[in-house]
Amino acid sequence: MTAAPFPIVDNIFLQDLLPHRAPMVMIDCLYDFTEKTVAAGLTVQEDNIFVEDGVLLEAGIIEHMAQSIALHTGYSFYIKQQTAPIGYLGTIKSISIDSFPQVGEKLLTKATILQEFMGVTLVSVESFVGDRQIAQAEIKSVIASS
Repeated sequence: MTAAPFPIVDNIFLQDLLPHRAPMVMIDCLYDFTEKTVAAGLTVQEDNIFVEDGVLLEAGIIEHMAQSIALHTGYSFYIKQQTAPIGYLGTIKSISIDSFPQVGEKLLTKATILQEFMGVTLVSVESFVGDRQIAQAEIKSVIASS
């Protein structure tokens, strides 16, 4: 199976790539994908469960980062025509959040796989609003054992 053309904004297709369900879906666009990277987006909506007083809170930014990593896994298994395994956020090695997206702004998160070993993946993640980096983190994700 070949990769779909980017960007992908089909919410039903994107939801099929993620284990999350509403109201926890924090991805509305897949901008780009390679074997080691993913770029995912979210337009911040007023009804988002992590929005308070018109801004996306820390928990929403972190959840968007984690779902960007999950999207990489889901899309890579989609290309291979296999069912994606369930994964979990293992640890946040480091995180820095400098500002918070407001309702209507587009959050873009770029994730790069640094290391993979025995179901544990170390990922560098950067989130942007426009050209401005608002957050960065190193996150370990873990694939659940069957």
